[in-house]
Amino acid sequence: MTRVRGILAVGLFGLTVGGAAGVSAAEVSGHGELNQAAQIQTRLQKDGDLKNNRIDVTVDNGIATLKGNVDTDAEKARAAQLAMVKGIVGVQNQLDVGSTGLKETFSDSAITAKIKAKLAEGHFGSLTDVSVTTNNGVVTLSGTVPSEPARQKVLDAARSSDGVMRVENDLTVAPRH
Repeated sequence: MTRVRGILAVGLFGLTVGGAAGVSAAEVSGHGELNQAAQIQTRLQKDGDLKNNRIDVTVDNGIATLKGNVDTDAEKARAAQLAMVKGIVGVQNQLDVGSTGLKETFSDSAITAKIKAKLAEGHFGSLTDVSVTTNNGVVTLSGTVPSEPARQKVLDAARSSDGVMRVENDLTVAPRH
């Protein structure tokens, strides 16, 4: 069984495409499953509704298994649909629908609190117009900042925080008069 996650999957996909020549049939079979899992992971990451969810993909003998959490039944069905790539004969959809649980909620809350604390202690001036929200490790920053350097400092504070998978920048620069 081949297990693939996120960016590693894309990197390994590139390596296997270029390096498959001259290997045994058994090795090619494993690489085929790795390629399928990487392709599925890429399709999930490109989907606007699924990209913020943590979904593990494994492929074994043409069966793709999806594990993790999604927000709705529609997202669960969409993930199964995206998993049907060439060579996949079935999907075991083990995705849980709904809240990711107390641990993840606390984790998102903790990330948000850490970023807000950094902003408060970081001599950023008055940033009362900046909103910080976190969902599945994806931080969204919105509101206004007084200058481009202030915007960059806020982004850096968020990006350097533990647990942050990605930062969505919805900040606008509006100099104060």
